[in-house]
Amino acid sequence: MSWLQITFGNFNLIELSCLLAWVILLLPALFYLGTTWRNRRDLLLDRLGPDAIKLYYTQFFASSASKRTQKRAARAVRPEKENTQAQFRRDFGRLYGRRHYILPLLLLALISAIGLRATSQSIQAWLGLPITGKPFPSIAISAFLGGYAWVLYDQFIRFRTGDFTAHDVYGGIYRFLIAIPLGISLSSLLKDTVGVAVAFLLAAFPTATLFTIARRVAGQKLGLGESQEGGSLELEKLQCVSRSNAERYVDEGISTIAELAWADPIDLTIKTNREFNFVIDSVSQALLWVYFQDGVKKLYPLSLRGAQEVCTFLNDLDSDEPKIKHAAETSLKQAAGLMELDKESFLYTLLTVKDDPYAQFLFKVWA
Repeated sequence: MSWLQITFGNFNLIELSCLLAWVILLLPALFYLGTTWRNRRDLLLDRLGPDAIKLYYTQFFASSASKRTQKRAARAVRPEKENTQAQFRRDFGRLYGRRHYILPLLLLALISAIGLRATSQSIQAWLGLPITGKPFPSIAISAFLGGYAWVLYDQFIRFRTGDFTAHDVYGGIYRFLIAIPLGISLSSLLKDTVGVAVAFLLAAFPTATLFTIARRVAGQKLGLGESQEGGSLELEKLQCVSRSNAERYVDEGISTIAELAWADPIDLTIKTNREFNFVIDSVSQALLWVYFQDGVKKLYPLSLRGAQEVCTFLNDLDSDEPKIKHAAETSLKQAAGLMELDKESFLYTLLTVKDDPYAQFLFKVWA
């Protein structure tokens, strides 16, 4: 009897290995939802006080704010602070709760279970063990296992970095769906002796890269040109916004600085899995950039890099402390000179930035 036929109950080693592979694939997402996701939710909810939540509802959910005002009298027996924060927690759970992960995780579990079951049966058939049905082609199993290797690695990385959205789980499902047809298609262009290996090794490439390879191959075979994509993104003009961060914003439909300036920072924090402080700093910078564009970089040395800093600066300009007020007035004169504007015009622009409701929300949250 082969050592592969050693049984554990109704399972042999091959079936047990595939079962463990299926469980391991689901663990990163489940652990993320039980630890990192919950911690991030609690930190975000603790960060927002009642006043900030009111501003948030007024700015981003005006209809909800109106309904809350109408119902406030009916709940007057409870403290207003408790009402506001409790309502926000309920709305947060409805929009971004863990329940949104249920469907993609079920689909991921189903498609991976089917693939691993087919893998188990095929391997047993190749080894001469008794099974029901016929084995699948080796190139199909190799392509599936390559997709499995990439999805598992991607899940481990996302768990480590805390960047694990429901969309990313769907991305794993999509990778499984295209693994076999794409692996077979690209491997068919090579010799049979290396086709099986190539079908698996394609897993080393991200999904976007695989499609780039597919486009290039199709272009060469069909004589079609390939559009050149690349270049810098507008969002990279903001300080501390790297290429990867800019691309993550683009993934959420925000490709310009103007779009970022008036985006919902809480929604963006959840969907991008970036830290709340980083997101509101990005939005703050975008709000000021809209007015001064690339010229805003001249203001960095004067601590004017975003709408938050503008609000603080204007408060200092009205300060009762002589030293603080004098320093702010000096900075105002220098900043106006750097922007080649007279002091009154420059100050008016800063006041416009401060009066923006989005800037008020950011300042309230930051303060």
